[in-house]
Amino acid sequence: MSKLRIVLVSYINTIPFIEGIRASEILKDKVELLIDYPAKCAEMIENKEVDGGLIPVGALSGIDGYQVFTDYCIGANGAVESVALFSQKPISEVDSIFLDYQSRTSVKLVQVLAQKFWKKDIKFLPTTKGYESQINDNSAILIIGDRVFEYEHLYKYKLDLAEEWKKHTKMPFAFALWVANDRLKLIEDELNKVFSESIKNIPQQYSNLLTISREKFVNYLTQKIDYNYDTEKKKAVKLFTSMLNSRS
Repeated sequence: MSKLRIVLVSYINTIPFIEGIRASEILKDKVELLIDYPAKCAEMIENKEVDGGLIPVGALSGIDGYQVFTDYCIGANGAVESVALFSQKPISEVDSIFLDYQSRTSVKLVQVLAQKFWKKDIKFLPTTKGYESQINDNSAILIIGDRVFEYEHLYKYKLDLAEEWKKHTKMPFAFALWVANDRLKLIEDELNKVFSESIKNIPQQYSNLLTISREKFVNYLTQKIDYNYDTEKKKAVKLFTSMLNSRS
């Protein structure tokens, strides 16, 4: 049987998944790992180029023939740090937001927050690579992933989107879920075991990281990211999806 092709993003928060699969004696001969940014991961799954992977929640509606699987996700129960709006003025004074071209879920989340909770008419602007320098006095910028740690010092204000979601809904949030076709679904139990062990060993998985301090790395992955795809996160995904479907 050919190797199972799995795609996911190479962010700090996916290290337990990536390193877990790479270190697994059980999976090394079964799985081929592919790395890309979130929106591209979703596109590869939509086009059936891979057997599954970790995809943005905002892309679920475009996935045909795949099932959500494993007991794990990229989630947060409060502030997540790595999905945020940045600006030089308070959000109440912002009239436009530059959207991260690498994201689907976070783009949809900020649009839901603006419409459902902030009740604010905001102009949303598409971006391309290098957009981080486009901000002006009356705009904000959405940045996700590791680039948050790189650019956050440039801005006066930071609004954490997972924290905003929790404030308004009293619920956690899941940014990305594992999905699989029938072939990949066959190794769900193996992946659950690998991920469980890898997440327990987060402090020891620092050697490949040079971008942030060890202290910040461990705090981010153990205190900010919540990997368990539990009942509350499933409810949150359902609520978020219903809000997307009801947007005017």
